[in-house]
Amino acid sequence: MPKMLHFAWFGAPGAHYWDLPSAATYDWRQGRLYMDIARICESAFLDMVLFADIPAIPTAYGGNNDHYVRHGFEAHLDPAPILAMMGGVTRHLGLGATLSTSLYPPFLLARMVGTLDHLTAGRTAWNVVTSSNAAAAQNYGQDDLPEHDERYNIADEYLELVRRLWDSWAADAVLQDTQRRIFADPAKVKPVHFAGKYFKSRGPLTVPALPQRHPIIVMAGTSRRGQQFAVTNADMVIAHKNSLEDMRSYSTALRRQLAEAGRDPASCKIFFSIKPVMGDTPDMAQEKWACNYEDAQPEAGLSYLSAMMGLDLSPFDLDKPLPPDLPVQGMIGKLLQYTEAKKDMTLREVAKHEAMHETFPIVGTPEQVADIIEHAAQEGGADGFHFRVKVGDIGYLKEVTTKLMPILRRRGLARSGYAGPRLRDNLFAF
Repeated sequence: MPKMLHFAWFGAPGAHYWDLPSAATYDWRQGRLYMDIARICESAFLDMVLFADIPAIPTAYGGNNDHYVRHGFEAHLDPAPILAMMGGVTRHLGLGATLSTSLYPPFLLARMVGTLDHLTAGRTAWNVVTSSNAAAAQNYGQDDLPEHDERYNIADEYLELVRRLWDSWAADAVLQDTQRRIFADPAKVKPVHFAGKYFKSRGPLTVPALPQRHPIIVMAGTSRRGQQFAVTNADMVIAHKNSLEDMRSYSTALRRQLAEAGRDPASCKIFFSIKPVMGDTPDMAQEKWACNYEDAQPEAGLSYLSAMMGLDLSPFDLDKPLPPDLPVQGMIGKLLQYTEAKKDMTLREVAKHEAMHETFPIVGTPEQVADIIEHAAQEGGADGFHFRVKVGDIGYLKEVTTKLMPILRRRGLARSGYAGPRLRDNLFAF
């Protein structure tokens, strides 16, 4: 009996697909694109769409904004309002936004995400990040971000406060009793009076108890401190790994840590990033991959990595591997991805890899891709996979949903319907 898998569509709502054919049909600044993405994903029974957030145009690469502006790499919309539009045209699809504990006041975030969970009838996920970009901190009135591990210490307290705010209304507090003219029972709505090391909030939240109680908490913790944070807080983790060995090592270690922390290892779903390249024949798929590789510009990959790691990579030798001891305060997991698991990759190869948005390479016909996904899940310990894409690439979305997903469903690897109305129902149905 094959193991049923979860699938998500992951990207950022921005201009980075401006040079693709779909840009002639869809304007990334308008809602029609995102509503059509939602409809297509739900038609294929994907668990969710998950949006990244880019709250600043970086200066990491070359010391200024020029490269990022010139190529449209970091012009992005706020993901949270888009989810409300997508929720209005779907009934089951989960909808997740990346929001930073380093930038948003906790009350603001708790209220916004709580509102989205009500508007979508319990289909919201929050991808928790601590931010890695100093430019983002400066946009929000800060001089810089705290160091890497301290950001996670802050985020632990942040999550505690946000959960208390979500719990400040009992599930049965709202009565809407028109005869007695009582909207809610005051005894069941309580201030939180939270005063921690980093945050204070009186509460209660203005939003009644959420349909899911708490939205699905997603994290991408790959560093050691990030994994500790995920073990404490996450319902789902997303990870970028380059090989089956990397996947297996990560999933085994994370599930061991969950058990050691007293959690059921099945209570945190593990998703790995993929971007299959498909063709009607094996040769056509290989040719497409070769074209993608040829078109991938190292500078695009370098600028992306620079922003993620908070370190300008432009002065480094492209024909040598990345040094493992770089002073990274951004996403340390990005450094570990290439210095622990792929020590022999030159920076040029790493940059090409990132420019293609590729992690674990998958190339073949849709049937062959389904074989690889099934094998990767078995050998790598995956609960699911997220397609890492340029979000506006509708052509690729249609290729995945009409050619690959039907094969996965026939094999019993993907759902053929939703288990319930809420994201939590569907994510933990198997």
